[in-house]
Formats: sequence, C-alpha cells, structure tokens
Amino acid sequence: DVNIALVNGLAQIAEDYGINIWEAVELANKHPRGNLHKPGPGVGGHCIAIDPWFVIQNSSNGRMISLARYINDTMPNYVLRKVREMLKDIHFPTVTVFGVAYKGNVDDARETPALRFIKVAENDGFKIKVYDPFVKEFEYPLLSLEEAVKDSDCIVVITDHEVFKFLDPEEIGRLMRHKFVFDGRNILDHKKWKKAGFTVKVLGNGKEIL
Repeated sequence: DVNIALVNGLAQIAEDYGINIWEAVELANKHPRGNLHKPGPGVGGHCIAIDPWFVIQNSSNGRMISLARYINDTMPNYVLRKVREMLKDIHFPTVTVFGVAYKGNVDDARETPALRFIKVAENDGFKIKVYDPFVKEFEYPLLSLEEAVKDSDCIVVITDHEVFKFLDPEEIGRLMRHKFVFDGRNILDHKKWKKAGFTVKVLGNGKEIL
C-alpha cells in the first residue's frame, strides 16, 4: 500500500513537471535496486485496502501507513479533478466508467476505487454509466458496451482489463456525444484512440500524447 502510494504521489508530481511517470518508472526500474510500482486510480480488494488499518489500529505510530491510505483513498478524487478539467466546457457531462473490478481480469469489485470515483462524480453533477465485462454484481447498473458509451462524453478507464486493449475506438466514437478518454491504467493504444478523434489523457502523463 505504501509503495503504491509513493508512485501515485510521483504520478501527480510528474503531471506538474510535464513528465510521463510511466516512462520514468520504466527507466528507474532498470536500476538493480529499482522496484517502483505502477500508479493507478486507487487501491481496492479485500487485502491491501484494509489490512494496513489492522497494523496501526492499536498504535499511535504508523503515520506513513495512514498517509499512504489517505493518498490511495483519494486517488479517485484526483482522477475526477483531471476529468473535470477535460470536460470543463461540457454542461452536465455523462461519463462512462470502464471497469469496476478492483484489478484487471477478475470479477471481484470489493473495495474497488471505481465506486468512490462514481460517488464523488455523481456528487459533482456527472451522470455515470458503467461497463465491465467481468463483474456480475455491482451497486450500479452494469450495461453493455453499446449502452454504456451511447451519448457519453468521456470514458474513464479504472480497471486494466486486457479486453479494453482490443476495443475499436472508431466504432465507440460513433456512439458518443463527445470523444474524450481518461486512461487511469495506461492500458489503451493511445495513438489509435487519438487517430479515431479522441482527446486522450493518461494518469501521470504530463506530456502531450502525439
């Protein structure tokens, strides 16, 4: 949890400095003592998001652990802020969440950061639609791909399901009202999506995608 919080903090700094955190992590990990994790829109699951609290529940110490929990728990808020910046000229936007499982290629949505993102986005006046080809039960309606993207203004990738790599942005774009995508997992083929007319933003990438 602490390691993930570190790289999530670095991802935010990278955006401030116009740096691509994904490139920086790859370079850093070439060093024999480098072992940086990948950033993301939050931490979920029944272990990492919960167990740190057991470590410090009866201790007045553990500030680093509680701070890591805060950073990771507020990553969905950070993602929403970036999405809001993208859609600043659109009134009452509709956002499609891609993936509500807590990690890629599983059907488990326990403690998923997607739920926090959805709730804070709704509180901000966004209409939210959800697409996840793995998850069968969720607090919000799970739609087909076509239903989820129809008349949407922006896609937000929360979970790194492999199947998202193979989606056709041309076909998806024809169904959407506006063509924006925020990739919180750096999983999409960004050049392909840009070629299809999408404005693409990637978590932790302060560079313009060419």
